[in-house]
Amino acid sequence: MSTFRQKFAAVFRPSDLPAKTRTFMENEGLVLAAERLRITVAYHRLKAPGRNFRHKRETVWGSLAISEKRMVGYAFKKRIIHLPFDEPQAKSIIFSCVNSKVLVMAFDPAVFNPKQSGSMEIRYHFSRALEAYKIIMDLTG
Repeated sequence: MSTFRQKFAAVFRPSDLPAKTRTFMENEGLVLAAERLRITVAYHRLKAPGRNFRHKRETVWGSLAISEKRMVGYAFKKRIIHLPFDEPQAKSIIFSCVNSKVLVMAFDPAVFNPKQSGSMEIRYHFSRALEAYKIIMDLTG
């Protein structure tokens, strides 16, 4: 990482969990919070209004928080995941863990938005990935 990027990240903390979200998750029983994570998002045959990717991969920095009721993920300061565990869509996501360092979420975006089709895979790269996977499995049943 370049010196400018390191200074920018240290001052503005673009990949940290927003304060309001952290407070909300703590009130719900925060189980795990991880910040400054490398996130890779892969799109496979994605079709959506204004988007059409045969295969595309993006890398961003963000955060992940898991409470007893939901999972929330941010890429920079934009929320990319808000998944209450008691909703039926949560059952359609396939969670896995690769090398105990990568938490993987694979799903069909049509479950969340009927105007989309294809498949997406979100990978969170961090040392507590196996712990996060076990927590999610316990909470989703």
